[in-house]
Amino acid sequence: MTVRNLTGFAGVCQEALIAVLDAIATVGDERQGTLRTPNSRSTGALHVAHSAEEWYLADQVRRGIKDVEAHARHAA
Repeated sequence: MTVRNLTGFAGVCQEALIAVLDAIATVGDERQGTLRTPNSRSTGALHVAHSAEEWYLADQVRRGIKDVEAHARHAA
């Protein structure tokens, strides 16, 4: 994914999604540590959202992170 304007909401969402993909690609105990970054980025995206659509997207990213965390705990 490429975002042309890396300021504000778009930049925060891009950082969160990249961090989630990195966490998914990480195996073992390291995964839990890598999930802290996308979790904080998605929370930041919720705070900088300017519309209902942006807030919804940031919330979906946050929920996806929670799903990855749950699967990681279940797999361990």
